[in-house]
Amino acid sequence: MESLLLTIGFIGLALAVLTPITKVASLVTLASFTLYFYIIGIENWLPLALFVLGLLLIVFEIFIPEFGLTGILGAILLIAGLYWTLGDVMQTVRDLSIAVVITTGLVAYLAKKGYSLTNVNKLVLQTDVPSSSGNKTKSRTTNLYPGLVGTAQTPLRPSGKAIFEETEGPAFDVLSTEEFISIGEPIVIEQIQGTKILVRKKKQENGG
Repeated sequence: MESLLLTIGFIGLALAVLTPITKVASLVTLASFTLYFYIIGIENWLPLALFVLGLLLIVFEIFIPEFGLTGILGAILLIAGLYWTLGDVMQTVRDLSIAVVITTGLVAYLAKKGYSLTNVNKLVLQTDVPSSSGNKTKSRTTNLYPGLVGTAQTPLRPSGKAIFEETEGPAFDVLSTEEFISIGEPIVIEQIQGTKILVRKKKQENGG
């Protein structure tokens, strides 16, 4: 029962970060973690505080991916808070492993379906495209084509923004088909699926 609640909490967190149902998923996460610690029973709030702080640091790492130490510290605090509460190494490993494995599978599934960090901030994304977005977006993407070179304006992990040669106006929302791409790296359009722009790193050409 306890491991199921922890798993549901992590699933809710993944849905809150990667999908538009942020509010509902956040409530599910909060309720699941609250029930988890309530059922286990905590003598003081310090383990819970460590657990929550660890989660916040991990989420911060997701949005600011170039800070590697933040995610590591978050994971350490999360595990410490969980172990302090349970007092059992095997149960800590079991509960956390189940939650992480299932959540990782869900994240991989959502990524294949095109969900990314772009979905979290719909209002920000819409500032790039006026409210009559349907036709405007199509007219802008018609200027793009596979092979067009551009530059990442934000870290792509896997989503972010980029500008391209031969285009004018604000940056485009893009999705990396490869590993993490740092800000400022040259990219190239690999495929365009409707309004979805799939990109990869531009291979460096040898001179000569």
